[in-house]
Amino acid sequence: MLMGALAVFTLVAGMGLMMVLDVWRGRRVGTAYSMLHAAAALLGSALVIAVALDGDTRLYANIGMAVVIILLGVAMGFAVKKGKRAPRLVLMAHAALAVACYGLLGFFALNPDATLM
Repeated sequence: MLMGALAVFTLVAGMGLMMVLDVWRGRRVGTAYSMLHAAAALLGSALVIAVALDGDTRLYANIGMAVVIILLGVAMGFAVKKGKRAPRLVLMAHAALAVACYGLLGFFALNPDATLM
């Protein structure tokens, strides 16, 4: 199931990169595309939580980071809904944490016996 979560987050990362490119170019990101990105991220998060509930305590850091990533994404969504642009600092924090979370998930998914300690 962890490889499934990694596959879903690979899709989410690709979608996020496309959205960042649109923002940097000054284009507006479509609402449906943002919602699909969010839904896929929630699916991946649910898979990670399921693995953690099955006893894989290594993933607790991923879950904590995911909570912050999701909150930053929601903050960007509210800003856009109010007609403003998403703050670049929030966008960069969202992206940086997502990259760290994805890297950690990939490490654990590809190295099943690995630990951080």
